Amino acid sequence: MVITVVDNYPKISEQDQRLRRAIATWEDGKLSDDELERVYDEVTQQAIAEQIDAGVELLTDGQIRWDDALSYLARKLEGTQRGGLLRWFDNNFYFRQPVIVGKLSRKEPLLLKDWLKASQWANNLPVKPVLTGPYTFAKFCLNQHYGSFGDLLFDVASIWNEEAKALSDAGATLIQLSEPAILFHPEEAQIWTEAIKRTTEGVKAEFALYTFFADASKIWDVLIQLPVKIIGLDFCSGEENRNFELVKSDFPQDKVLGFGIVDARNIKPEPIDELAKQIEWAASIVGAERLHVSPNCGLEFLPRADAKRKLETLAAAVKKVRMK
Repeated sequence: MVITVVDNYPKISEQDQRLRRAIATWEDGKLSDDELERVYDEVTQQAIAEQIDAGVELLTDGQIRWDDALSYLARKLEGTQRGGLLRWFDNNFYFRQPVIVGKLSRKEPLLLKDWLKASQWANNLPVKPVLTGPYTFAKFCLNQHYGSFGDLLFDVASIWNEEAKALSDAGATLIQLSEPAILFHPEEAQIWTEAIKRTTEGVKAEFALYTFFADASKIWDVLIQLPVKIIGLDFCSGEENRNFELVKSDFPQDKVLGFGIVDARNIKPEPIDELAKQIEWAASIVGAERLHVSPNCGLEFLPRADAKRKLETLAAAVKKVRMK
């Protein structure tokens, strides 16, 4: 059993406005690129330290440098321009839509530098690099170059595969793909399955694929066949979440369950006893050794104090189960 997180962590708190001030000063031309980078480093180190202090055992870098799930990756690619703002699923968050104006290629590594830094700051705990999945990335781009969506998607998958190989060669043993969009497009299962296969092909590291914002009932038969070790599911979203039923009836013996049971879009704290009961249930189904316990999605929807409190509550529930 492992306590982990999904991807992002709040960048700014009411008490700590350093990053917001630094970005504004940099935009005014009064702060150098190197000085801004130092602030990003400091805030990233704090996000990692807060995860560790809360009891997280498998970390991310908190995606502190990311403005949203797409634009940070897009600006490291040739062939993209900045587009307008669009809503991120049914959240009160927006992302800057990448506009595809030419053939895509990497101008620089996407995550490698960030992951190497985070690994140095992680107090010997493992850090998983997180990529927005190829399908989710491509689906939210405005395509003004490729003849078909498939052509765009498979180029993204090839670039993601290059990045995954670089991360694996540098020592990453687990790489996460965040793929919420596949839940909402079962009609395109064939094409997103192929994109995920191309992303993972020939990579020594194992992969985790996390879905969120809905249950996986519409894509379950395809999802469990994907070439990933960990399948992350959201057990909080939706009034009739069927993920509990899916796991109970048909969870593959060769997979690890990413058990997203803390609601990262609601500041209301979960009772520790209730979480512990859910963890015990999941462990009885898949085995404690095949269980990664986490929030249901990234934590940036929450104030930072509440995000840390959610992780502390999760860790307390895991501790209670382990003590039995």
